[in-house]
Amino acid sequence: MEVREGFVESGGHQLAYLAVNEHLATEDAPAIVFIHGVLASVNFWRDCVPPAFREGRAWYALSLPAHHPSTVPADFALGDVDADWFFRTMDTALKALLGERKAIIVGHSTGGFCAVNLAIHHAENVAGIVSVAGFHRGVWGGVEGMLLKIAGWGRWARPLFVSNIRISQLSGFVRRIFASLLAHDARAFRRNPLSQRMLENIEPNVLGQDAGALFTLFNGITGIEVADQLGQITMPCQVFYGTHDPVVPASQSQRLATGIPGAKAVAFEQVGHMPFMEDTEAYYQALEAALEDLANRTDTDTDTHGRDS
Repeated sequence: MEVREGFVESGGHQLAYLAVNEHLATEDAPAIVFIHGVLASVNFWRDCVPPAFREGRAWYALSLPAHHPSTVPADFALGDVDADWFFRTMDTALKALLGERKAIIVGHSTGGFCAVNLAIHHAENVAGIVSVAGFHRGVWGGVEGMLLKIAGWGRWARPLFVSNIRISQLSGFVRRIFASLLAHDARAFRRNPLSQRMLENIEPNVLGQDAGALFTLFNGITGIEVADQLGQITMPCQVFYGTHDPVVPASQSQRLATGIPGAKAVAFEQVGHMPFMEDTEAYYQALEAALEDLANRTDTDTDTHGRDS
């Protein structure tokens, strides 16, 4: 696996990226871009992609804002973050990363929201999306939901939020427990070697996270609600979700699937927020099938546009 690491600038934010196996990229195929969820990092994807991607596919991973090694501008402040800000930031970053090249976006959790949000705004680079445990509304459960609720209390709750982040940074045991709580079957999550590799890949970034920047980001996420805009999406979309997700309720993904015209839904039974580790083979098969379907539909749309023009 050949990996090039770098940063793109977007509105004062420096967003980290991985460019993987670029020598295998072809101009006639859309790029595949993965976006992680909160409290992870761009390195989450190093082992959380289908096996064929390690040596046989070109792909990218793009960081969420405010997630190490990405950095925020000095004036990043409460009130900056909303759905429009997410679109501007991620859209600009995609253009800096890809130029005019089209892409299929695969986003997990908040990355899934980013994918949906890009589709709502008809981002020029985006030809299709896969939302994995994504959301339309900034209301969650579990440990991440607790942090979101604290951030939503406003400026006075910042020390409490920061102290919770610091606790997880001080203890690898706490980080492993927190990660397992994202799953429906915590034992299955812990038994999967992929879980440990993922935690090892993101550990340096978790230890380097700027808790204050995360507080600002979380505070803004609490105000997000884009359900009434889903009908504006015209590009092909697939929605993956676990039926027993303790963080983003399955009802949120189901709302995405019914609200996005023509969306295809894939439900993982008895699975929580981490289908990569809870039902790995089924997830990989579903993702490979989704990417093939989206690429084919993108080709059809391009051909049709060419004939009409």
